[in-house]
Amino acid sequence: MKPLLNFRSFTFLAANNISKADANSAAENSFKTKQHLKGSNLSNLFFGIKNILLIIFFLILTISHSKSKDCLDFLPFGHNDNYVQLPEESEFCIKYGNQNLIFKTDKKGGRFFIKPNKKTIQVFGDSQILGIDIQNQKDHFLSKSYSEDLIIYAAPNNGPYQVLNFIIINQEKIKKKIIIGFNLSVDMFRLSPNYNIQNYVSIREDQLDDIMKNPYKYRFNILKNLITNKFFTISRKNQKDMQKLFEQTKIADLKKNLNIYFDNLIEIKNKLNLDIDFIITMPYWIYDEDEKLEKFKINNNLENKLKYIICDNFFKNLKLENFYISILKDENQILTLDKRHIKSKKLTLTTLNNYCKT
Repeated sequence: MKPLLNFRSFTFLAANNISKADANSAAENSFKTKQHLKGSNLSNLFFGIKNILLIIFFLILTISHSKSKDCLDFLPFGHNDNYVQLPEESEFCIKYGNQNLIFKTDKKGGRFFIKPNKKTIQVFGDSQILGIDIQNQKDHFLSKSYSEDLIIYAAPNNGPYQVLNFIIINQEKIKKKIIIGFNLSVDMFRLSPNYNIQNYVSIREDQLDDIMKNPYKYRFNILKNLITNKFFTISRKNQKDMQKLFEQTKIADLKKNLNIYFDNLIEIKNKLNLDIDFIITMPYWIYDEDEKLEKFKINNNLENKLKYIICDNFFKNLKLENFYISILKDENQILTLDKRHIKSKKLTLTTLNNYCKT
């Protein structure tokens, strides 16, 4: 993907250039389910173990909304073909373990903790930087390094090109100083030319209001897409699967995709005269758990490969000055409830320069 000379044509970069889904295009794809209501597969639908579970799932859908009407048991997000976002201008409750977390969003689905003001800094990325496990701004890892209030335009499955799409489409609302998050857990794989948000997000943005008013429709949508042959994320690969995926992916392919992405990012930065802080968050799957000590230690073999990629591509070849990377504040119980994000409170930042020197 060469840098585009026609800036206007860049508006729908990701939507037009990232097409068919690929089994290894992102960690988000790990439960890629395809069911056919045809021929011999019909019997499998009713008698296969997985499909029996689907039928049970369907029966659950018919049950009353219950308490989920007051506090959702899922995070609502949808795509508009160009990027993924939270509901616009909303305030809603999410059940997180024993907690009820309140989310507030602006007109573009940006999550804020304190009413936005002139000094509020805009943050872009996916679910890791969104802070799915926190309610207060002081608990967000960025608050340890930034004194400004945050407004976060981020959602699950919102990859690096979706972030660029958001910035271009909404350029009149983008401030000069911004933060872009890059989640190493999955964003390296989302740079594949085959990554397409329509294959991983089953809800459209214009369905979100209805789903929030009628939460059972969310589960019905999942079941419908399973049966009608749609691909989307239900759950992701576990830690060992992700480690294996990373080990099997060619370094040359990862570096090539990173270079293409950064060429496009630099073009946008220059055309919009942006001052970008680039925040890299370490992958959750690079840490191995010592169950006896309830601590997580970094996997040195995986880190060496990762370091070779990011210290070369991110640091040596790029024209962005402000690069930071997350490190653990402590090693105890670092994962969120879904086991696929690092708790925001556990993260702090260091410069990429410092990290690459160690």
